[in-house]
Amino acid sequence: MRRFFTLLLTFLTVQVTMGQIFLTEDFSGTTWPPTGWTIDGLPNQWAKSPSNSAGGTAPEAKFTYIQQVNTSRLVSPILDLTGVQAMSLSFKYFYDFYANGPSIGVATRLGAGDWQVAWQVTPTGNQGPKTQIVDLAGLADRDFQFCFFITGNLYNVDYWFIDDVKLYIPLDLDAALASINAPKYLEAGDVFNLKGVVANEGLTPITSFDISYTVNGGAAQIHSVSGVNIAIGNNYNFTHSTPILLETIGSYEIVTTISNVNGGEDQNPANNSLTTYVSAVSFVPTKKVLAEEATGTWCQWCPRGTCFMNYMADTYPETWIGIAVHNNDPMVYAPYDAAISNIIPGFLGYPSVTTDRTSGDSDPLDLEAGYLRRIAAISPASLDIVNYSWNPETRLISFDLQSEFVADVNSELRFGVIFVEDSLWGTTSQWNQSNAYAGGGNGPMCGFESLPGSVPASQMHYDHVARMILDTPYGTPGSLPETISAGSVISYNYSYTVPQAWRYEKLHVVGFLLDYSTGEIMNANNVISHYVGISRQIEEQNISVYPNPFGDFTNVTFNLTTKDVAKIEVYDIFGKIVSTVSEQDVTAGQNTIRVNSASLPNGNYFMKLTIGNQIVTRKITISK
Repeated sequence: MRRFFTLLLTFLTVQVTMGQIFLTEDFSGTTWPPTGWTIDGLPNQWAKSPSNSAGGTAPEAKFTYIQQVNTSRLVSPILDLTGVQAMSLSFKYFYDFYANGPSIGVATRLGAGDWQVAWQVTPTGNQGPKTQIVDLAGLADRDFQFCFFITGNLYNVDYWFIDDVKLYIPLDLDAALASINAPKYLEAGDVFNLKGVVANEGLTPITSFDISYTVNGGAAQIHSVSGVNIAIGNNYNFTHSTPILLETIGSYEIVTTISNVNGGEDQNPANNSLTTYVSAVSFVPTKKVLAEEATGTWCQWCPRGTCFMNYMADTYPETWIGIAVHNNDPMVYAPYDAAISNIIPGFLGYPSVTTDRTSGDSDPLDLEAGYLRRIAAISPASLDIVNYSWNPETRLISFDLQSEFVADVNSELRFGVIFVEDSLWGTTSQWNQSNAYAGGGNGPMCGFESLPGSVPASQMHYDHVARMILDTPYGTPGSLPETISAGSVISYNYSYTVPQAWRYEKLHVVGFLLDYSTGEIMNANNVISHYVGISRQIEEQNISVYPNPFGDFTNVTFNLTTKDVAKIEVYDIFGKIVSTVSEQDVTAGQNTIRVNSASLPNGNYFMKLTIGNQIVTRKITISK
């Protein structure tokens, strides 16, 4: 017997002035597919993903590519919508494009009738994350269903993420503040412009509105928008005209509100306001980005990972760290391998990657985009490997991970360590690399197109191989306190006896700082230093950069108690060195080094000052 989902029993009914909601689904339940939902065609390609790529809150629904020409549908429960004349379907989505081919859309049907397309697009690039509203007026009845469908060459999609599904009767006037874009951390004294998205969830086009924000409950700053025509289902991207200046170190509450919609107030104030927090920090810590790849010698597509991992190591050697986590081959480290499907958001196959354990990249082709996305993110702390020692007789390595915090932290952070070995090779067939690119039929791939379908072990050396992770794949529990104040310098000691089979000269020590509550890697490092007491030494040196912003040159001044050697390197926001000041002797007392920027274009940069064993980073701006 067909099961009906009655409005009064199953879904929220609200007052007429607030509209009527027939179905909501955020895919957070314990079952997959959700209760009442079904999958028509290729059910194994749909899954609940622990990610938020569509722009909602994790988890979400996810369709994964497959080498077929086919149609697959994620189908809603059957709904009794007798008498409903006009309704809309709202959902968030992100389409991860690989190549031209498939179409995505929404279709509806009554009873067991044919599916009728209500909305359809054929992407030619990434789509979203965005909110899509589809008008379903006149389509309702007792046995109503809708579906999300994807059809065509399904190999040419990477992934399709869907979240926050809502079937509802729209109000006449309903503007929603869909999202706010503000930095999580920035250097004290910097300014930024608040950005965001206003969505129209009502029937009446939005022609004007005000956006206001308050900082820590202060005076509201109002930005007026007029002369627009935002139809139902469409978005408007705004940039507030009044910049926000956070002069003092600390955390700030920023409340943003939309009002005066079309000269009055809309009918749903519940979606008109959002709150975000921004921390102003004392300086920008040196940042490195860590990428993890799931791979294996048996995986015929994994030469793509080898190709792009090596490209990243060659292109961004100072600021990118790669880890290859092997599966079911001689290089496997079982605890890391078992965890990698949870570490990579939405992991569903080999090869897969993640950058800093965040969503937004999945294929090795995405490694550079993921790096560029993450290198600009400010970490709440530096990360250094200090007090390092190695005993070749006992093969004992000992060192501290040390962080100086530039912001207050009230979430569970953990240190962690990964030992990585380069140039591994073997002599048995298990070391052969399976190769789908043989013969060039799948395009060029760093020379693998000229190698056989099973590349002999004698021709393969494997780099970036994960050998051990301490103390768990998710860091070391208890290695950092639960509450950390800005200015704190915290260290944690590690020691490990290196197995005889590992070649010390090919070994790298990688430290990482993990936010265990979100799974995000905040910072990483693979450079061994020998200094301690970072905060105290920086204060003693009294480093300043002036003028800043500057034109063709600036001056870097600092005080020393003894003579030393100093050099300066300037990096662009992508981590590439664009200018250097060679090593020079500096004396006790005040020193000044001039940095010439005549050849550099306007923009933001990072300046790294190295004095002996100490490194200090400052954000600089060139404005000619």
